[in-house]
Amino acid sequence: MKILRISILAFLAGAALILSSCGPRSDAPVPPAPAAREPGAVSAPPEAPGAGPAGASQPSGAAGASGANVAGPGPSAEAPVLPSSGTSSAVPAGTAPESAPKTRRRIGEIVYAEGTVTLHRGGAEPRPVDIGDSVENFDVLQTGPKSRATLELAPGSPGGAEIRLAENTAFYYESALADDEARRTVLQLLAGSVAVKVEKLADGRFKVGTDSAVLGVRGTTFIVNTIPDGALLVTCAEGRVEVTDDSGERGYAQPGRVVSQQPGESVKEDLVALESLADFRVSWVDDSLKSLEARAPRVIAGLAGRYTEALPAFEAAYAKLKAQGPVLDAWAVARDAGGEPKFTDWIPEKKAVAPVLFDCLAALFKLERPLFRLQELSALHDRGVGTGTLPDGRTTAALFGTYRAEAPGLAARLAYVRRSLLLFKWASAGSPLGQFFGSKAESLGSGGLFLED
Repeated sequence: MKILRISILAFLAGAALILSSCGPRSDAPVPPAPAAREPGAVSAPPEAPGAGPAGASQPSGAAGASGANVAGPGPSAEAPVLPSSGTSSAVPAGTAPESAPKTRRRIGEIVYAEGTVTLHRGGAEPRPVDIGDSVENFDVLQTGPKSRATLELAPGSPGGAEIRLAENTAFYYESALADDEARRTVLQLLAGSVAVKVEKLADGRFKVGTDSAVLGVRGTTFIVNTIPDGALLVTCAEGRVEVTDDSGERGYAQPGRVVSQQPGESVKEDLVALESLADFRVSWVDDSLKSLEARAPRVIAGLAGRYTEALPAFEAAYAKLKAQGPVLDAWAVARDAGGEPKFTDWIPEKKAVAPVLFDCLAALFKLERPLFRLQELSALHDRGVGTGTLPDGRTTAALFGTYRAEAPGLAARLAYVRRSLLLFKWASAGSPLGQFFGSKAESLGSGGLFLED
């Protein structure tokens, strides 16, 4: 129990005051949640939702910021332009301006960072973030132990959001304006916990993907807590959040009602008075961590199995995607130059890239959460939780040794695939990706949210 109590304190207390001291720019604050405490201890001041176990190292292998304001490295070198194939130009006429390149509008911006906060963009090394840094679509933003950050996403506009990360949290997102000027945002939460305030939406949408559920938001203030085994809690201070699990069951989080999900179970609703919400979150995290500790060997074995099963398919698909590198490089150069492609540009190239990219995405969405969840469990394992022998005969120490060696390179390859999806969307000129992927997108789970029209 001593290990558990230390883990719980580290699990939540490192994010103290994230909701009250992160320097938010919006007027309406995100609801606070108190720290976990040992029985009989005095309550701590309000703080952020709990994240992963303290001490978790980041899969990217980045040496994160030791303080809040650590400048990142300079931009990476440009990729080469694809030679003309004779059927379509590498950079179609009219897509690259003759004058100075256009400046793309910032989507997300870091407005607060404390501790180890890193950003991993495809094609570049992970780097520490600084206040004022931009976060592009499909960049992975990650906090380390005793670290926190606040991201503003299209602030002041309908569908804009303020997202606060607790410690040991990782996510990426895509946010864009549709033709009708409605903002559509998808956030993929890979690990940890976030507090989110979404501006009122008109015709747009804001969705959050978790291990086994999707959250639909219309404009509200809510907190998402997750545990390394996939347990989920959604609490809401105002508005309403629809939570749909993989089986299609729905629950609605709103003031006075919370939605939770235990691993392998359907979502369920519980009545919780608004004034008791913070204490309820603490108790839920406490109980969920106790359950995780008791089942840690099985949870580790399950995630290791998913990781091992998904890895070969991903590596095979990734090798084929890398063979399309010249096309992707050409798109990157044209995009960085401010190009505005037409749907009729690069038709042969897009037809060649589409099936390869889809295979990569299918494997990526199966692999990325086990990668980040094993990171969280590795920190607990270092404290003696879940040690033992796996069903395949490997020791847990051997498993995590292999994981730590593989994780940085694998994280870079996953980032490359996400960046490839970003470039493919750019080259498609806003055309629905269903024209390329069809109904297969339904097989991608919450990852399919990125391919919705």
